[in-house]
Amino acid sequence: MLDFFDITGIVHFGIAGNVNNSMSIGDVTIPKQFAHTGIWDWLNPNAKLNANNNIGQLDIESYNVPKGHGSNLLWHIVYNSEPFFSETGEPNSAQPLLWAPISEHWLKLAANLEDLSLEQSVNSTLFLERKPKLVVGLKGSTANIFVDNAAYRDFLFQTFKVSSVDMESSAVVMTSLSNGYPVIVIRGLSDLAGGQLGQNGIDIFGSLAATNAAKAVITFLQHL
Repeated sequence: MLDFFDITGIVHFGIAGNVNNSMSIGDVTIPKQFAHTGIWDWLNPNAKLNANNNIGQLDIESYNVPKGHGSNLLWHIVYNSEPFFSETGEPNSAQPLLWAPISEHWLKLAANLEDLSLEQSVNSTLFLERKPKLVVGLKGSTANIFVDNAAYRDFLFQTFKVSSVDMESSAVVMTSLSNGYPVIVIRGLSDLAGGQLGQNGIDIFGSLAATNAAKAVITFLQHL
């Protein structure tokens, strides 16, 4: 799109999993930054850990049941930053980037949407327990996996302090920024990313989450 169309910026939207217990299905999040949490090294059990790694480390052995019992050959995952090429940086010279920021002026504009009334009903017989809300300024993560695991959900929240997980946003944000275009991401929360009891709720609440995200997008565009 950036190469073939005359655009002024990217408004990226869709649905996402919720990993923040202060948020609920049906809510809309407009994060202030995104991390690509799908870039990591899976270490050999004999590998030495780098104590200077301050991005994130997942010790798989700590998830043994019973805890601390036996050894785990899956060992350790170490998260990495992503090479970022900027139009204002040195040619062909990448900078390591973990958090890709949303365009600040669009994020400030999105703050006007926090009182937006969102849909609460899936259909005539199924309603959310409370009215959904729109929150601006949290963190989001992206990886090429669909998260539906309570332990990994909690790890992402505790380690990276993210509130939503999806499979596209970080790439869209980094591509927009590297080409000098403003960008914003609007996501409706469709499921609990494994934090639920029983089956994942995306098939039930996905349409409602998409509707609320679309409503936020339309309102945001009206403010531009």
